[in-house]
Amino acid sequence: MDVLTLWILATSGVVASVLFAVRGILEQLPGVFAAWHRAKRALRNQEPDGD
Repeated sequence: MDVLTLWILATSGVVASVLFAVRGILEQLPGVFAAWHRAKRALRNQEPDGD
């Protein structure tokens, strides 16, 4: 019974850690996409040097 309890606790700890990491990544995605769009707009609006 002790081994089963340890497995359950370990599994729930791993699941909680994975969910925490996934949540952190998902929270950062809007900023990454916004920066990507800003960079694309900046490159598109950049005028050639004329060399």
